[in-house]
Amino acid sequence: MDLLVPAPRRGENNRAYACRVLRMNIMTLRLAPGAPLNEAELAACLQMSRTPVHEAITALHGDWLVEVFPQRGTRVSRIDPALVKEGYSTRLLLESALLQDVAGKIGRSQVAQLLECMRRQDALRGRMPDAVDEFIQLDDEFHRMMYFFGGRSHTWHAIRGLVSHYDRLRYLDALDGELDFDRVTTQHRAFCDYLLMGLPDDVAPQQVLGAHLTSYRGNLMDKMARHPGFFTLQGG
Repeated sequence: MDLLVPAPRRGENNRAYACRVLRMNIMTLRLAPGAPLNEAELAACLQMSRTPVHEAITALHGDWLVEVFPQRGTRVSRIDPALVKEGYSTRLLLESALLQDVAGKIGRSQVAQLLECMRRQDALRGRMPDAVDEFIQLDDEFHRMMYFFGGRSHTWHAIRGLVSHYDRLRYLDALDGELDFDRVTTQHRAFCDYLLMGLPDDVAPQQVLGAHLTSYRGNLMDKMARHPGFFTLQGG
């Protein structure tokens, strides 16, 4: 089984470790949408008993990442366009409000951290798509810091399950070489400007975030045609 298996963190129990490793491999499509999950094989791969693996799968089922079919088995959930849309809508609503609330109130040291994240991300240009894991991690880190700097750290953690289908589509975009580095860089730099200096009168937060988050809309049908086994029909 060709999975990414990092070392356990200090103090991390087997259930939490199994959940983290399985989530990582699902979100990076190493465990592809629709792939069957065998608890015994996963337990052997992670060098633990089946019980924590079963508990991890149950937790991921609650985050819409795993489908469990009694008497038929367990599989990684396919990407559901309806959940992609819901994840997008959730981020648009929350991050528009976040930008509105904290624009002009973030200090230079915090903006410097965002700019450093951007610098590290931009350094990956020549290594794509091999560096897609690092790129997505840094992209998530940029937005995570925005939530934390805005006093919304619990919100960031609370929505990870809800935006999981949207995030897998982002990853697929990067794997397919359809990532627009210049666009991401320009938009992230604009966020830094707004957080430090405030929003200009002619800039609406929802418009700014909408432009940043909606790249999936233009190529979703193409993605579904190119990777038919990765997607489920709306309402299916």
